[in-house]
Amino acid sequence: MTLQERILQIDHIQARRYSKLTGDTMEIATEGIIRHLRACVRMDVNPDASAVREIIDDAINGRRVFAETSNDLLAA
Repeated sequence: MTLQERILQIDHIQARRYSKLTGDTMEIATEGIIRHLRACVRMDVNPDASAVREIIDDAINGRRVFAETSNDLLAA
């Protein structure tokens, strides 16, 4: 299943918004959404459409909300 299909299962409006993204904006959104989906799997909860919407909004505004580097992981 592609990420686009998975987002469509969560919310069709966000899937349409995601499909219109390009370049860095799409990369930022993709990274955030994948992290959100992985966290949902770990916590055994359903993905939240409003979280996906916020991730896409932040990507459009150039904010990488879920960004972390390997140094951040080592410091934690």
